[in-house]
Amino acid sequence: MSTSSPDKPSVAFIGLGKMGIAMAANLQRAGYPLVVWNRSPEKAAALLAGGASLAKSPAAAAGSADIVISSLADDSSLRAVAAGRGGILHGLRPGAIHVGTSTISPGLSDNLAARHKAAGGHYLAGPVIGRVPAAEAAQLVTFVAGDAGAIETARPVITTYAPAMLVVGERQSQASIAKLIANFLGASAMDLIGQTMAWGEKSGLPPALLQQMLSGFFGNPATKEYVVKIGERDFDSVGFTAAGGLKDVKLMIGAAHDVKLRLSSAEALRAKLSAAVARGWRDKDWSCFTDIDRA
Repeated sequence: MSTSSPDKPSVAFIGLGKMGIAMAANLQRAGYPLVVWNRSPEKAAALLAGGASLAKSPAAAAGSADIVISSLADDSSLRAVAAGRGGILHGLRPGAIHVGTSTISPGLSDNLAARHKAAGGHYLAGPVIGRVPAAEAAQLVTFVAGDAGAIETARPVITTYAPAMLVVGERQSQASIAKLIANFLGASAMDLIGQTMAWGEKSGLPPALLQQMLSGFFGNPATKEYVVKIGERDFDSVGFTAAGGLKDVKLMIGAAHDVKLRLSSAEALRAKLSAAVARGWRDKDWSCFTDIDRA
């Protein structure tokens, strides 16, 4: 049961998918007066039983709240719910704050910021990182960007579901970019893990050994050292040359081909290392291939 307090701002939560329900439940447990809206209103049952009220439209929900939080699937759904007929912007109170927790395009983030400002409110881009269990445990991570004052006003609300709150800056698109980068890291790591497992399994290596190697790689201090090395463009302190790296990558591709596996990531590395050597970087540290994409 919600234990609302008169000194807490009222909150509207819009979008009750699995993530949204979990996040809204955290707000409710924290004692925030809560109004909710979802296209399928039956999904709000547990929240209503805990004391929340159900709005007839996103505009009605926004009209009853100091802070609006949305958890929606994509650009089109957020655009429709925010700016469409009966949308958030048609009911937003003057000075109210809308926190968008979805992974959306940077362009839409900035567009929503401008439209909220024109309506007399604030839009904060606040995409979250984490799966449903993390949302249920109130252990999400969020990137937040927008007006600094609005961020501080919304901070106590946001941290009920995302205690790790990373403020990116005042331009909303920056939070969206940070979230996309985080997802890129995750997807790239999964691809690397998958290709590694496939190569090892096809070559007859024990699965336990492969898992040990992968766990060791991602926890290896040398991996962290390369973050700094590449970030500082320190390619003249050579641990292994680009020419040597290119030779090894070619060997990787050949060994995988022998077991009828295409290493698409290694093929991309071969192209970048070849370009680095062609630029005259053959004796630089092999991490210099990461600068090819900056050309």
